[in-house]
Formats: sequence, C-alpha cells, structure tokens
Amino acid sequence: MDLRAHLELGKARRKARDYAGAAEVYLDILVTDPSQPAALMGLADARRGLGQYALALEAWQRYLEIRPGTASDLVRMADAYRKTGRRDLAEEHYRKALDLDEDNRHALMGLGDLYHRDKRFDLALECWERLLALDGTLVNILAQVGNLYRKRLDFARAEARFRSVLVLDPGNPFGLFGLADALRGLGRFEEAAPYWDVILAADSGNLQVLTRAADCFLRLGQLDKAEHLCRKALVDGYDKPALMSLARVLRERGQWPEAMACLEQILARVPGDHRAQTLLRETRAQAGLPVE
Repeated sequence: MDLRAHLELGKARRKARDYAGAAEVYLDILVTDPSQPAALMGLADARRGLGQYALALEAWQRYLEIRPGTASDLVRMADAYRKTGRRDLAEEHYRKALDLDEDNRHALMGLGDLYHRDKRFDLALECWERLLALDGTLVNILAQVGNLYRKRLDFARAEARFRSVLVLDPGNPFGLFGLADALRGLGRFEEAAPYWDVILAADSGNLQVLTRAADCFLRLGQLDKAEHLCRKALVDGYDKPALMSLARVLRERGQWPEAMACLEQILARVPGDHRAQTLLRETRAQAGLPVE
C-alpha cells in the first residue's frame, strides 16, 4: 500500500465532503496499520462529517494514545462530546484546549455556550468576555453578553454591549430590543422610546415587546399609546405584565373600577401576588373605598 497516496486520497475526499468515501480509505489504512496517526485523525474527522460522533470519538481517543492532541483536536472532541450528550467531558476537553491555548476562540465560544445552556451565567460571561477581548466584532456574542447583563439588571454594561451590536449591525433586532430595554431599566425612558418605535414597526405582535414598550410610554405619560399596546397584548388572553401596566394607565386616568378589574384578574390567577395586592389596596384607597 502506498501510504502517502492513500492519505492524500482520504484528505481529498474529506475536502470534497465525501465523508463516507474518506472513511473507507482511512479504514483500509488502519487494517494494515491500526495505529497510523494520520489515518486515525482523518477517520475521526470523516466520522464527524457523517454525524457519527461516538465513532469519531473512538478514533480520536486511539489517536491520543499515540500522540498528544493539539488545542484544535481537543476542541473538536469537545464538540463531539456535546453532540453525544456528554457535557461533562465536553467541558473537560474545552478546558484542556484552553490550557494549551488560552486564546483559542473556538474553545471560548463553545465553553461559553455550554455554560450558558447549563445556566451557569457567570462562567459563560467570563468565557465570552475573554472572547470579545480577542475579537470585539462578534455580533452574536455581543448580543448574548448584553442579554446576560440585562438579565442581571446590570443595565449600564448591557447598554454598552448592545450599542456595540448596533454599530456593527444597525438594524439588528436583538440589539434594538436589548438597548431599548436597558435604557428602560436605567430610567432613561425618553432615550428608549425611539428604539421601541422602531421595534414596534417591525414586530408589533411580540408580547414582551408590547408590554415593555407600554411600560416605557406609560412612564413618559403617553397614556393612549401605552393603553393601545397593553390591550393589543391582551387580545389573545391573559398576560400579567400587560394587565399590570393597563391597571396603572387606568389609575392615571382615574378609572378606578376598570383598574381594579385588571388587578383582580391577576389575583384570580395568582392570589398571593404582592405587587397586585399592593396596587389594588392603593387603588381602592384612591377611589375612596374600604381597604381590605
């Protein structure tokens, strides 16, 4: 067997995405030499291309018994472990890759995504911030990091990340929503309002968009606009944030019975809701009714 020619043939088939053909070539080599490292690595990549991740890992593990893996090898193994549901081994291999190359972008991205899916948000942020320090143009990662800061109520950092998203991709819907909501969280309602208008023009049916935009316009005293958005959110049925905002709009207008009816709907669903109970007591007092 001409080993070099067979290896070149396998490589050519992999490049042509003929993964089944490539696997056959590498298996032929391994019949003669079961420890041929280039054939084992080529077989692993061919199996990965076929979606045969468990078989790919077998080949990689045999390869690692012969030669130390590079950071790139370990990252590909980590990806395969994730595909087979072995998240513990995926994490281990991403970390080993970073031990070899602390700036390996694929490892930082994969490990950050793994932590994010496992709801280990602090660790996800650590990985993704390291990644952004290497490449600040990754729009999707910027948006993900912005969302994590927003969910932690760290609105100033969220604002900075979403502004970076919009510099790179001005119409990015995640950037627009994230920035509008971060500004709302910072109490900068006038700055947030134009972004909500842009978002509503593109997507006026999303409940989260409707209720958060309504809250912003309510705080700006634009009661008609806020009420319209709340009622639109309620067209398909119960929505607690929309009912809460609508109750506040109606209170501002002195429509006490209607406001109380909204709050009573919330309490019928969630009898112990503290915010609704408090607002209902305040509304009854404003209406001159006994406070229970």
